Amino acid sequence: MSCIVFSCDHGKGNEDLFSEESFNTSIDLRDGRQLVVDDLLLGQPASITFHPDSFLIVDETDSPMLISLIDLKNNKTQQLIPRGRGPGEMLVSRGVTIVDRDIYLFCVQLSKVIILTPAGDRSFCITNEFFIEEKQSGCLHPLSRDRAVCLSAIGDENRFTLLNGNGRILEKFGEYPPFLNDDEIKANNDIFQSVIASTPDGERFVTVCSKTDLFELYDVDVGLQRRFQGPLGLKLFVEAQSMGSGYMLRPEPHYKTYRPLIANKDEFWAGFIGHRIERGKGLTLADQCAKKIFCFDWQGKPLRMFSLEYPAVYFDVDWNGKSLYALELHENDLVITTYDLDNYLPGSK
Repeated sequence: MSCIVFSCDHGKGNEDLFSEESFNTSIDLRDGRQLVVDDLLLGQPASITFHPDSFLIVDETDSPMLISLIDLKNNKTQQLIPRGRGPGEMLVSRGVTIVDRDIYLFCVQLSKVIILTPAGDRSFCITNEFFIEEKQSGCLHPLSRDRAVCLSAIGDENRFTLLNGNGRILEKFGEYPPFLNDDEIKANNDIFQSVIASTPDGERFVTVCSKTDLFELYDVDVGLQRRFQGPLGLKLFVEAQSMGSGYMLRPEPHYKTYRPLIANKDEFWAGFIGHRIERGKGLTLADQCAKKIFCFDWQGKPLRMFSLEYPAVYFDVDWNGKSLYALELHENDLVITTYDLDNYLPGSK
């Protein structure tokens, strides 16, 4: 891979800074239908992911079984992946991705991937698991059965690592975005912790930072195509704060900006949180939820903006069925809600 990198300097022009007014279409998402599943008890789910065979994958954080598979056809639930360090186990599942019909799960703590495959009777079973060579990656996204991209470990010279289908490192690529005092502090993927989504063919991917409002568009075989940001237009100054025998890096201003990030072949959607973190103040669950969804095409052009009635921990879309599934916070309760997008998506009647 040869990476063509275009500079993103501090004085970037307005053509690479968008605002909420940049979206020609603004939609208030209302009148959702709550999903009720008889044998499902939501604990502290981190994400929900739609599977094209009409399943909803719930990624739990405080349950002995980390994955709940909701069958949307028969309203039944399958529990998978016990918490642990052994075969078929994970400590925490993060980053659920569908490749063809297989479900890829990633454990950050163990640097481990587990693949679930349909068993033919509306159930799933483990067909492969492996450890990736890139240790301490904060995010992994399979591009296909043969390639995955992940954030390089903190301290690495490169922003991304390309892996083969068994987790072996193929190569590293990508420069870190600039910040105001990057001549004093070395950039890393703690400062630019990000989530990743890709086109179905795995040829292009997008990443958005969770601490600043910066997007990056990549062609896997060519390199960086574009950086743009918004709607906050943050210019980061990074502080090194002492912690025991070491130190931690804190960006200022300190925000929780985006999560989640999803994509299809035509566009990608980012959940905008936009919460500024004040020193000495804790974060509520509502502070960490998306309040709006920004939709872009693969050139980074703003398409539409959804305003959510309830804050969303996570969301995903059934692109063919034109339904949005949102894990929402209703006062103190988490519920799964579905919305009909038939009137809003391209090709809808």
